[in-house]
Amino acid sequence: MIITVTLNPAIDMWLTVPALEKGKFVRSEKERLNAGGKGVIIARILQKLNMGPVVASGILAGRTGLTLEDYLSREKVPANFVFLPGFDTRLNIEIVDNTDNSVTQINTSGPSVSEEHVQQLVNNILRISHADDLAVLAGHVPVGLSEDVYVQISDTLMKKGLRVLVNAGAQFVKPVLESSSDVGVVLDPKGPNGFQITSLDDEVELVKKYLQDRPVLSFSWSNTENVIGLNGKIYHAKIVNPNIRTLWGANSALTAGLVHGIHEGLAPEETISLAMAMAYYVARDPWALFDNPNPSDDIAKLRESIEVRLV
Repeated sequence: MIITVTLNPAIDMWLTVPALEKGKFVRSEKERLNAGGKGVIIARILQKLNMGPVVASGILAGRTGLTLEDYLSREKVPANFVFLPGFDTRLNIEIVDNTDNSVTQINTSGPSVSEEHVQQLVNNILRISHADDLAVLAGHVPVGLSEDVYVQISDTLMKKGLRVLVNAGAQFVKPVLESSSDVGVVLDPKGPNGFQITSLDDEVELVKKYLQDRPVLSFSWSNTENVIGLNGKIYHAKIVNPNIRTLWGANSALTAGLVHGIHEGLAPEETISLAMAMAYYVARDPWALFDNPNPSDDIAKLRESIEVRLV
């Protein structure tokens, strides 16, 4: 089983406007709301593509938390969340400007979370999980917790026999990279990188430095290329002649594909090709995966646009 863990989920609100002008009144032409937060999106993608079994877990709060859980229920994503009293799950806003299809994102901070709440969540995960299940700790760490909280959670889960992968920004994966040699890591390139990555060679050297016994290690310097370590080997993957609209959800789709490949024991080249095709599919149109009744066929075709080579 795959268990996604999102400490700071969100309701994602997409607003499409005719033109986004600073300081002006704008009425949206289209609105869309869905369950968000990195781990939640990973769970939704895995469930949509029948890559389970998967359970979405994490920390929710208030009426917006109940709404998020309802959205997951509509998509038939099993959920197991801890609820906080007296707060509300955050709301993130994505504004699509119809003049150029650009996307402006505004992410709110969310409620403050304590170590006791995290312990409750960990206890929940241990109660529903089995040895060799794969836990995916994903997304920004909320207010109230230290930046090394993923190290603490990973240690507890791995002592019980679970495999662990962390998908987050540099400030949260750095402690994981420095403190363990067997926790998988997929870097989310959004925000300050925190690594001296200015070229493909820099990526390769970082993966060489940190791969060790990890099931996977992925760094992304470019929007269309990744250096990925799997099974002790390092691969360079890129999209040929890319046509990218937005990066929203693409890193989550990449992680979902890598997680599926690891969970199912697929060959490294097959895992990477699939993960990159999933990321590209979402980057071309962030809603296609959830709106298309059968996106698997389109993703399979996109694998022809992915080049994977051993470094």
